[in-house]
Amino acid sequence: MTIRKWFLLAGFLLLGVSLFLFRFRPRAPQTLAPVQLVYDKPLVITKGGTYTGNWESRDAEISAVEVKTSEPVVIERANIRGAGRLIRSQGYAADITVRNTNGYGITPTPWKEYKKTRNFLVVDGFKNIVVENCYIENAAGINLGLSYEGNGTPQQTIKIRYNKVRNIDGRVYNGWAIANFVGFNFRNPVPHAEIAWNEVINEPDQSVVEDNINIYNTRGLPDSPIRIHDNYIEGAFPIPASEPNYSGGGIISDSPETDSTQATAYLEIYENQLIGLGGYCIGIAGGNHINVHDNRMVVAAKHADNTRYAFWTSGIWAKDYYETQSTYANTMHHNTIAVVGQTGTWRNDVVDSAIIAASTYANTLLETNVTRAMEAQEFERWEKKLRQNKITVGPVAAAQQP
Repeated sequence: MTIRKWFLLAGFLLLGVSLFLFRFRPRAPQTLAPVQLVYDKPLVITKGGTYTGNWESRDAEISAVEVKTSEPVVIERANIRGAGRLIRSQGYAADITVRNTNGYGITPTPWKEYKKTRNFLVVDGFKNIVVENCYIENAAGINLGLSYEGNGTPQQTIKIRYNKVRNIDGRVYNGWAIANFVGFNFRNPVPHAEIAWNEVINEPDQSVVEDNINIYNTRGLPDSPIRIHDNYIEGAFPIPASEPNYSGGGIISDSPETDSTQATAYLEIYENQLIGLGGYCIGIAGGNHINVHDNRMVVAAKHADNTRYAFWTSGIWAKDYYETQSTYANTMHHNTIAVVGQTGTWRNDVVDSAIIAASTYANTLLETNVTRAMEAQEFERWEKKLRQNKITVGPVAAAQQP
């Protein structure tokens, strides 16, 4: 072989080795720039259909999304933020489904006097409401009022399920207004209604909630009670959290109605976990045929720095609060309770008034020193329950369980 051929062969070998090394050399990790959401101006929906997008309103008087139709509307895979109502419908016998959507409360620009809470969804008059697999932060929750106008089938009812909520916030200009995660106050009994598998966590000084769930002058049916079950609710505080006066808590039936056939009735409240709450865990302030059973309540009545809650704490109670004589046929049984009174020197698991307006029996009062570690264990119990039932709370890519 000639010298020229040797040089050519060596050149090809060096080129092959170089290409091999270049192909397999370690590459520096690539980082993607964060996606900056672009929000559109407020949306007004006047026709049924499916809507996906990002909408905001920085004016407390204008909803980020206004639904003005009785045709079925689906809002999904959306991001919505607002200084007032995020989604609103009034007077249209609404049929609204919201799923896999993020909702955020924001401060108005400019900050001006207003008294409207930043509700995720407010509807007056409806046929069907579904809110599933949504994320709600620094806002008030879901308020349904006026009247149920559906046909009584499972396809026209209320389903509030699989949502993740952080810091229900009722702060308004120069004060605060009543805010709930769920508030019902409407005429006509609703069958097949369900509030289930929601995770609600409120932090002190970052939230202000009255009752996390309030059922007010609202009824299910004898053979189809409103079912409130398998929810995890942690935290209920005044603002500031050092304030001693507080009216609020976990789950309550409330009814000043003197006519027992119109008062709150036919609720089943079960398998919920109520943790670290101020005020109360589950209360009956009015209504009849309310069954409260198999719930877990753990309240150490301490903040993270080990200071005691300055406000009232209690487990279960039932009382004809408004003295209407329409509060009767209620039961509170087989609940597990460990609730410390706010001074830390006594337990307040079952308030004395419970014997007035409900039959209370077979409740388990944990005879133990109630600690914040016990509260943390309840969240672990909740996460285990979600895994066992194959349930995801908050937005998911695919549709959730039927």
